[in-house]
Amino acid sequence: MNNTLIYGLIAAGLVAITVLAAIIFRQLQQEKSRKTQQAAQEAEWLKQFEARQEYLSESIRLVAHAILHDEKMTATEGCIRLKVLLENFRPQLLQEETLQVITEVHDKTSHIPIKDEWKALPKKLKLEYQREMEQLEQGHLNAIQGAAKALSRGQYLS
Repeated sequence: MNNTLIYGLIAAGLVAITVLAAIIFRQLQQEKSRKTQQAAQEAEWLKQFEARQEYLSESIRLVAHAILHDEKMTATEGCIRLKVLLENFRPQLLQEETLQVITEVHDKTSHIPIKDEWKALPKKLKLEYQREMEQLEQGHLNAIQGAAKALSRGQYLS
């Protein structure tokens, strides 16, 4: 074989190796950049999740405290609010024996209109619903207060 052909093939091989090495290097750089961006995005999501959990935890404490100390917050309203907050915070907490009353009160009052629908009710129907809520609250008062005390102290929220 002639030397020119050998040197030409060697040169072509070196060019191919150089091109392939450059392509591999570029792909490695892109992968590294993608992983860095993914890690940053995951860190941001984790930060947002932790902030949301802290907000929910504080809201749960405030509602529980209001059930115990604010006469404007009825036990029924508090249970309705706590059920929604706990479902968004950690749904499995509603299975805790102390907190099961929240679900029970919520479920037994789910047929009662709220907000604007409540305001639009006739006075007679409002009174019927209020009696129903008062009876429910009296029947579960100790359990509601126990759940509210535990939550206002931060139990279950750590």
